[in-house]
Parts: sequence; structure tokens; C-alpha cells
Amino acid sequence: MKITLRTTSTLTRFLPAEAEGERARLDVPDGATAADVMARLGFPLDQPYLVTLNGASLPRAERATRPLAEGDDLAVLPPLRGG
Repeated sequence: MKITLRTTSTLTRFLPAEAEGERARLDVPDGATAADVMARLGFPLDQPYLVTLNGASLPRAERATRPLAEGDDLAVLPPLRGG
């Protein structure tokens, strides 16, 4: 199935070579999770990313258990910082 993965900033280095800017269309197996996609692309899984699925925050506890669906939009973003 196909999903879209978006990221920004220094995390774009984890996107595959065929990515267009800050997004890539990926083929993932049925039952794949956000954690599966992140591991496959080499994202260090111990970092406090902001992960969204179809625009809604995906809690850390669901990243390895909630299966993705055809056409999903997954975003992995650096943690928000501010002052």
C-alpha cells in the first residue's frame, strides 16, 4: 500500500533518494506501523519526535501498534522548542 511521509529540517536526510523535497510516497506492507516506517528509514527511535497521522498527533504508545492504511499521511517532525 502507498502512504505519504513528510518531514522537515534535519530529518529530511532520512527520506529515500526519490523523495520530492520534504515528502516521499512510500510502498509499505499491509499492517505496517509508523514505527516500522521510521525504523526502515533509519530514524533513531529514541528521539522525542512529533508524529502525526492524517494531521492528528500519534501518541508514542500507538506508533508501534496502530496499523497504517492506504493513502495515509504520516509526518515525523523534530520536537518543538521555544522559549
